[in-house]
Amino acid sequence: MMKCMHIYLSILGVIGFVSSEHDFERRAACPDSSMCLSQWGYCGTGPDYCGTGCQAGPCTGSGGSSGGDGTIINEQTFACAFNTIDAGTRLNRLNGLRNSGWKPTNKDEAAVFLGHVFHETDGLKTIREYCAPGCGSHYAGSWCSIQGNPNKLYYGRGWFQLSWPCNYYAAGQSLGIDLLNNPDLVEQQQDIAVKTAIWFYNANNMAAPAKQGDFAATT
Repeated sequence: MMKCMHIYLSILGVIGFVSSEHDFERRAACPDSSMCLSQWGYCGTGPDYCGTGCQAGPCTGSGGSSGGDGTIINEQTFACAFNTIDAGTRLNRLNGLRNSGWKPTNKDEAAVFLGHVFHETDGLKTIREYCAPGCGSHYAGSWCSIQGNPNKLYYGRGWFQLSWPCNYYAAGQSLGIDLLNNPDLVEQQQDIAVKTAIWFYNANNMAAPAKQGDFAATT
């Protein structure tokens, strides 16, 4: 329960619902790459540090995390972060993340990324903008050379609420999908809902500050 609460507070903290006094709770990886960060947050070597519950470094036990290995965001941490949606929806969303192939480098990056997701999707209750489809015409404009399909709407969809024709086109080009003519795919396919968020995250150079736990620099 304490671990769950720590994760939940970290997520809330980066989106502004918890004051900066909680920042000390986020634990960085060990300064020596040969050391492991134990489940209790202490650095050292050997099974007590690198075994069960190891959070970072050359972990050997279950629950270990060495870089972006996928164990940082697991079913438990995901349930902590998104505890206001039903279990079936939550598992569906988590599988979308798993199928996207993206894994955070450390817990700071996970907290920052999921903090944005929480904010944009009302805690993953929706991956389609609440005002849709009525507000679709508000996103018809273009600041690039790309013009939207007049028969399609480009309101917010996905984990980062992808919107506007330019972004649908650019994300689609990056992912190898024609999202300009098929924008609904972003809300219909869970992995694409995540992949478009990762595209925006990377296109706007959010990863570097996120890994340092600097949420402000990612907004």
